[in-house]
Amino acid sequence: MKIEDDEIREIFESDSLEHIQKIESGILDLEQSPTSSEGFKSIFREAHSLKGSAGILGLKEIESITHVLEEYLSKISKGYSEHKLEDNDRIFYVLDQLKLLVNQAVTGEKAKVDIKKTVEILLGKESLPSGNEKTTSPKLGGIQNPAKLEHEPQVAKPVSKTPAESQQPEEKTFVEPQQTKAAQKKGFRIETMRVDPEKLDILLSNTGELIVAKNRIQKRSAEISELLLHLEEFSKFWRGLAGMDPKAKGDWDSILRKLTSLKVKSQQDATKLDLISNKLEEGVQKVRLLPLSSVFEIFPRVVRDISRELGKEVYLTLEGGDVTADKLIIEECKDSLMHLVRNSLDHGIETREERESLGKATPARIKISGNQKENFIYLVIEDDGRGLDLQTIKEKAIAKGIFDISEIEEMSESQIFSIIFHQGFSTRSEVTNISGRGYGMDIVRNFADRFKGTIEIESSKSKGTKFTIKIPTNFSTSHVLIIGVNGWKYGIPTEFVKQSLVMRKEEIRFVESKPTIRFGNEPVRVVSFSDFFPVSYTKKENIKKNKRYETCIILEYNGEKIGILIDYIYEKQEILLKPFIGILDKIHNLSGTTILESGEICCIVNIANFFQDLKGKPYLQSIKEETISNKKNKTILIIEDSLITRAQLQRIIESDGYPVLTAINGQEGLEKCKLSPPDLILTDIEMPVMDGFGFISELKKNEAYQKIPIVILTSLGAKEHIERGKELGADSYLVKSQFDQSILLKTVERLVAG
Repeated sequence: MKIEDDEIREIFESDSLEHIQKIESGILDLEQSPTSSEGFKSIFREAHSLKGSAGILGLKEIESITHVLEEYLSKISKGYSEHKLEDNDRIFYVLDQLKLLVNQAVTGEKAKVDIKKTVEILLGKESLPSGNEKTTSPKLGGIQNPAKLEHEPQVAKPVSKTPAESQQPEEKTFVEPQQTKAAQKKGFRIETMRVDPEKLDILLSNTGELIVAKNRIQKRSAEISELLLHLEEFSKFWRGLAGMDPKAKGDWDSILRKLTSLKVKSQQDATKLDLISNKLEEGVQKVRLLPLSSVFEIFPRVVRDISRELGKEVYLTLEGGDVTADKLIIEECKDSLMHLVRNSLDHGIETREERESLGKATPARIKISGNQKENFIYLVIEDDGRGLDLQTIKEKAIAKGIFDISEIEEMSESQIFSIIFHQGFSTRSEVTNISGRGYGMDIVRNFADRFKGTIEIESSKSKGTKFTIKIPTNFSTSHVLIIGVNGWKYGIPTEFVKQSLVMRKEEIRFVESKPTIRFGNEPVRVVSFSDFFPVSYTKKENIKKNKRYETCIILEYNGEKIGILIDYIYEKQEILLKPFIGILDKIHNLSGTTILESGEICCIVNIANFFQDLKGKPYLQSIKEETISNKKNKTILIIEDSLITRAQLQRIIESDGYPVLTAINGQEGLEKCKLSPPDLILTDIEMPVMDGFGFISELKKNEAYQKIPIVILTSLGAKEHIERGKELGADSYLVKSQFDQSILLKTVERLVAG
């Protein structure tokens, strides 16, 4: 039977599912306190309320089942009957059947529920179906003491509260009799109303359009101010003309006054519009906010069932249920969190025997938490299980052809961890009903990408894994950096922009045939933006590009940095992203478009896909290796035992365009020379194992190395040290106390050129 009245149907769906959820939560609590009569009374009241609602609406199937459930719970709460741990599985089975019947009442879809069989299963007269049987033992009980949310989730009834009000604690208000009478005189009022979520989605989208329009109006206001400045300058010239007609002068002054007034009014309108649009956006977003408890409350049952199926003991903790997020995030995050939890239970958590053999505490722990910092929501799932196995991930990635050995060896730990998000990737060799197909983690990544978020992984072998999903609270509009390439404009989300640089072309050097620059203390690979975003034709650009310098933007995504070479940087703008639809929705490296304040079309870069596209592809095709610097062919070997000095010298030499090899003593320096003879050697004297003098002496014994220029840079400045260095064959001797960077670079340049 389907409920015909739309409003009643909606109320019943919300109300009945709330009762079922509370019964589930109550049963989970009773697993820790199985003799709690108060606990049975609580869930008895929920069953009683559900039976009453179904009876009023004529839903006989739901009424008959809940009547038996009510009687069953009543006997236990009064001590007339004994409740065993395995009986919980029977109650959960009954609750699952009730959910099917509720769906039937709401949608009209026929539920294949055998009422007689369901009742007999509840009363223990018939066994559970094979798919619902759970293994129980004195040591195994599913979730051990599942922690409750910091604040018990309250599901608002649509007829009594708005979505915004549902997040606030309920307050009891006592009204004096005279106040009641005064209120009655005001006439009939509707205090609350139900709003279709789709209408809120449309309103939020229109709010984003309003913000973009606000930005354009502010730009027009600035243009009026600029025009007025030009006219005021021209006015000085105009007034200075001899024989100026007084009437023309008056007309000119009148024009200036009107323009000044227009400027003031446009600025006032722009300011007011800015205030209103911001308040409107904030208001719409608040209406759409829901607590994380809305999705967190499903996990105690999930963890209980899966952990018992796998024969594992798990202590689940939920924190931050009162943190609010946009309705769309709440709806979409469930599947991602579910996949992470299932993976944690299947892959991460060990059995009791395994944990005991490793000396780890039992039960195992999984923690799901949410918090908000500034303008971001953080969803965190962590466990104290096995942790991710780097070696296994590497081997599987190579076996599946995702990366080759050379690419894997270049990756950092965080980059290797991120391989698990590839579609079809799994470290399991067999597929189970819980995991193994390799699509769950891909869903997690897609969720983060859709909401312009990121995922961070922290893992330690045998200690556990932590996933942190970071999602911006406002995803209807974005702040982007507008860049120019080949006359076209692109937008890069500012949250991925680490820094912008203007550098000499000579600062790009090749490391293992890949162009690299030094950013701080680390090397960063460089790509040409135009190689990955090719266009069939270029547009003419009024701005002239400096041919001696390159404009580079350092991007960071999931801990990985990359430098992109572009033509220009224009400005930052707040934009409303318009996703591609139809035949354009498969454009790989772009997430959509927007209309800029100037009226131009601007494509927005999909950073996640862009970083993924860099894997296994050549770098910097458009700038040939030989055009960067001839110096790259001259390798410099630095032999220095001091880490600080060695790093500083390496930075100086590399910034001048030379590839650098390093060694910490003379013996290592000889080995480096045998592997790859350098074009110049810069060495210290006082070093362990083999000092600089010993190194030079041994090097000169081999004819193949006798012509390599050698520069000594040392703190030993006595005459006898200088003379000995020259006798051994050093081409230059520099003292650290008199160190001059320019002298060093000129010396190196002179010697490698000679």
